[in-house]
Amino acid sequence: MSVELQALPKVDSLSVVLPLRLTEKFERADRQLRELYGESPGVATLVRVWLACASASSIRREFELAVLDIEGSNLKPNEEGDLDEDCL
Repeated sequence: MSVELQALPKVDSLSVVLPLRLTEKFERADRQLRELYGESPGVATLVRVWLACASASSIRREFELAVLDIEGSNLKPNEEGDLDEDCL
């Protein structure tokens, strides 16, 4: 399995590399903010906001989705965002 990665500008000396599918989401959010409000803080700042707001369960869920490669499947996480045996 090959995942295309795209580097973002350095974030406070932390180099961040995101899969293309995530980078595209930040770029889309950036465009939407510009369309709605005429400005946006930019992709790198949106990444910082995303990192600051991430909960442990959302981070774990993203990890599980990446490891299990189940994007687009019909598995639904529970209310806490967990993928467990009840999802099968």
